[in-house]
Amino acid sequence: MNPGFAATLAVVAFLLAPASAYSADKSTTETIKDAVADSSVTAKIKAEFAKDKTVSATSIKVDTDDSGIVTLSGTAKSKAEADQAVKIARDTNGVVSVKNNIAINDGGARSKDSTSDTGKTASAKESVKEAVGEATVTAKIKAAFVKDKTVSATSIKVDTEDNGVVTLGGHAKSKEEADQAIKLARDTNGVISVKNNIVIGDSRSK
Repeated sequence: MNPGFAATLAVVAFLLAPASAYSADKSTTETIKDAVADSSVTAKIKAEFAKDKTVSATSIKVDTDDSGIVTLSGTAKSKAEADQAVKIARDTNGVVSVKNNIAINDGGARSKDSTSDTGKTASAKESVKEAVGEATVTAKIKAAFVKDKTVSATSIKVDTEDNGVVTLGGHAKSKEEADQAIKLARDTNGVISVKNNIVIGDSRSK
């Protein structure tokens, strides 16, 4: 090999190495931003649920993926409540589409609520605070997943309840990955306990 050509290759390789490292760092930063953005959209939707008189912010679950697709699940007392939840989600900034997995549970009518309007307003404010708090915890956990080299922030789903209970779902490639995800969630500030519903095995292999 021509010595001059070899020297040129060495210089090019030297110059490209920092660019490669920068690209990897940038990718990690963007993924963290995506995780936080997902949780921000979830927080907005839950806050709107809490302010709406017909939708339960605690019975209907919200999950937002990094492409802006929102999945609604849990239970609603009526089709009207489920439809309103879907409408609110669709009208939220940052939402691309909404998947409706809400189950209708209209059994057992509740007695009329005698709570005053002042009490309802205070309750709504607390629900908004709780919704934002849940999304913050979810964002912290997803950010920890992104920073960890062994856990996939996109394959493992995170859902945080208002009592600090975190449920992990989705898929992990190995038991070690699932165990690490649980550890990261448990170590997150604001988490009381973690429920593990992670399935071992790549879902794409099905």
